Amino acid sequence: MLAPVKIITPLTYIQRERLLPIPGRVLARQGQEVTPADVVAECNSSPKYTILDIAEGLGVPANRADKLLQCKAGDAITKGDVIAGPVGLFQRVVRASHAGLVKIVGDGKVLIENKVSLFELKAGLDGTVAKIIPERGVVIETRGALLQGVWGNGQAGYGLIQLLLDGPADVLTADKLDVSVRGMIILGGYCQSPEVLKTAGEIPVKGLILGSMSSALIPLAKKVKYPVLIVDGFGQIPLNAAAYKLLTTINKKRDVTIHAQTYQTFTGERPEVIVSLPAPEHIEAHLRADDFAVGQKVYLINKSYTAQTGIIERILEKPIRFPSGIQSPAAEIRFSNNERVKVPLANLETFGEKNEQMTY
Repeated sequence: MLAPVKIITPLTYIQRERLLPIPGRVLARQGQEVTPADVVAECNSSPKYTILDIAEGLGVPANRADKLLQCKAGDAITKGDVIAGPVGLFQRVVRASHAGLVKIVGDGKVLIENKVSLFELKAGLDGTVAKIIPERGVVIETRGALLQGVWGNGQAGYGLIQLLLDGPADVLTADKLDVSVRGMIILGGYCQSPEVLKTAGEIPVKGLILGSMSSALIPLAKKVKYPVLIVDGFGQIPLNAAAYKLLTTINKKRDVTIHAQTYQTFTGERPEVIVSLPAPEHIEAHLRADDFAVGQKVYLINKSYTAQTGIIERILEKPIRFPSGIQSPAAEIRFSNNERVKVPLANLETFGEKNEQMTY
């Protein structure tokens, strides 16, 4: 049975696509060294349109409204420009609500193509442009630490990391956040208060990495303007030992990239934290999936052992029935205290911890 892979490793080879939402212009060149803030591609955002009902705005019939127009098709306008009028005792006018281009006039209405903004795609991480994808973007490669989580709010960012936890089970509270962490990516334990997310946005921070979070905060976390990444899950769960070790030993002078993308079960893409590091070119990439095997280090997502890690001692030859009534293929897992438990394979994820002696 293939095992899903949750990568937590201090050193690996990483390749990531950076793509425009629509076709545009690629600015980077193959082989170019990039930093997170470098713009690698750009495009004009898709045009949006505004219809102004001149007749209604002026309170006159459509045929009279057309005679009161102050613009014609093809005119460039700015926000606040008078489109039609004045008319009546109070000199009523209709003004442009957006800058743009007048496309169509007539029948008492004006169609405006709003001014399009330039979308700039940033590299998002330190690395090298390995491949150009014409009109769409680039593939960037790097080597360094990689930690994958279970949930993200769809945002991305980068910055220096600031630790605001004393241990894996620590609770992050709003009083720990002040102006000294402005512009940083915060590592915290469990978050249960909406005030934490609100205060982080007011400071503001560049991102928030949490061991766990109350599920009641999901709607708010989706609305904030900075990335929020959950490493282990929802409910009060201590940060797993491998992630705690990795994140608390990162050199505080190195930029941390946080891509809090949504977990895609079909592609294996997860929210992740990347720290680019100087490393030999022969470092291998971790696999997306692998067969379960004896000796593998695994991460448990079973309710009774959430976020704990152990070693597969043996894979049971036949499915067994658990107290819940479910019959499932299973493995016997040994924890660091030598406790052994049987866990369904569906409640296990493998993850990598190669080159653990790497100092950075």
